[in-house]
Amino acid sequence: MGSHRLGKVDGAACAIACGHRFRDRRCAPCPAVGPVARAASSDRPAGGSVTRVAIVGGGIAGLAAAASLAPSTRVLVLERETALGYHASGRSAAMFIEDYGNDTVRVLNQASRPVHESLDVLSPRGLMAVAFREDADAFESDMAALGLAEIPVREAHSRVPILSPDTARAGRSENALDIDTNRLLQAMASEARQHGAIIRVGAGVTKIEHAGSWHLSVGDEKVVADVVVNAAGAWADEVAAMAGVARIGLQPYRRSVARLPAPGGRDVRNWPLLMGPGDSWY
Repeated sequence: MGSHRLGKVDGAACAIACGHRFRDRRCAPCPAVGPVARAASSDRPAGGSVTRVAIVGGGIAGLAAAASLAPSTRVLVLERETALGYHASGRSAAMFIEDYGNDTVRVLNQASRPVHESLDVLSPRGLMAVAFREDADAFESDMAALGLAEIPVREAHSRVPILSPDTARAGRSENALDIDTNRLLQAMASEARQHGAIIRVGAGVTKIEHAGSWHLSVGDEKVVADVVVNAAGAWADEVAAMAGVARIGLQPYRRSVARLPAPGGRDVRNWPLLMGPGDSWY
């Protein structure tokens, strides 16, 4: 879940595009990359490596793609940071809400739920939207978009006692779940490695050229790949430009987070996720 309803997709993009399910051993080799091919010795760069698929980015999108592709082909994941999931994947609100986001994201949300459930990374949380009287239009839009049921304001106060006395409307949904993001990331990485994928951190791609195959510069090393998967998140446009692919105009937004003690020492562990009108805050 991210602010401003961005169209950012965090999920098994390749698995969905290919119609495959994670852990499905019955499917044929992925048609997007075909059978494993042996690179000619003349293609092997000095001091470098050859792979079938090079995935740029070690967040959840890159790791999910690696987990889906590794059973049928050689995969190399290149993450420029020193840890996997360092940016959006490791700093999200860690919520799973099927009805959140634009139409494309919702389809991905629905398709990914069986994967999350099979990995046991979901737990109950709930969502509650609140609004002041002047926010009626935005509140009604949120109610429809997220499938919320309106509840009495007094019930909202009983669930979250620190709500402003000026709160005029409230809606709730139990179909909002916590995601154990670290467990999800590690499960995808483990699945990929079990099938031979190589995952490297501290491996930033600085140049991409195409000459029959893709040639990626990673520091002083050269990597040759038949297919490049751009899973670079907020930097996806930069990776695309290196490869000579048109930018799509991604606009990252800086997140503002306030951390403060629970008012009055209250136990907030079972409170629902709270959301302001028009997703202005949560």
